[in-house]
Amino acid sequence: MSTNETPNSRGPQTSVWKVVSATGKANGHRITSGDVIYLVNQYSTGTYLETNGISNRSGAKYDVSTTANKNRGPGTTKWHIFGETSSPADGHIRTNDVVNLLNDYGSANGGFLDANGLSSQHGGAKYDVTTSHYTDRGPGTGSWKVLPAS
Repeated sequence: MSTNETPNSRGPQTSVWKVVSATGKANGHRITSGDVIYLVNQYSTGTYLETNGISNRSGAKYDVSTTANKNRGPGTTKWHIFGETSSPADGHIRTNDVVNLLNDYGSANGGFLDANGLSSQHGGAKYDVTTSHYTDRGPGTGSWKVLPAS
């Protein structure tokens, strides 16, 4: 898994993720800081962001990939979303908010989603993505901005 320099540079909708409640909230209900969610990539048939195996990257906990099965392993595709702040301060997650994402594997012990070092992948890849023990292993490495779908 990697980030990329330009949105959707690796294919149509490859940079677009849909946030779906993992606890049964209906589509259209607001996501609140602390909610458990699935992140579904919108490329092709849609796949779920997951942790998958111990990472050998420095400072990393688990590798991150996608899977077609939202229940591949216990908690591997579920993420707790935590807002850093929002306005108004009512707990809701909004466009342009910065969030941290904690994987639910091992009773929420899967680590925080983290950009970790330059990627060796080709085709516009920038940073590898793993999980980390820390919300921000380095300056901003575990901080993700919520943007509107393009």
